[in-house]
Amino acid sequence: MMPDPAHPSTDDDRPNVEAPPVREVGEIVLRLQAQSTNPVTRARIRVEQEVPVERRGPGWDRHWRELEAYLESPAEWLIGPEPE
Repeated sequence: MMPDPAHPSTDDDRPNVEAPPVREVGEIVLRLQAQSTNPVTRARIRVEQEVPVERRGPGWDRHWRELEAYLESPAEWLIGPEPE
């Protein structure tokens, strides 16, 4: 017997998959469209568009978070004299 599209099945075996609330999706879209003031964050977004997840090493996230934090830090880094 062919399924009738006008009367969808109500099997309890199927997972209950509901779309996320529109509010949450809108927040994600706005965050993705917003330009970050941190150049490292902007670079990370561009690089992650090119590098597939399976090619990223185990320290990927930590590396980017440390660089982002470095630029967001209010500390002033002093550069000492160059070694001779």
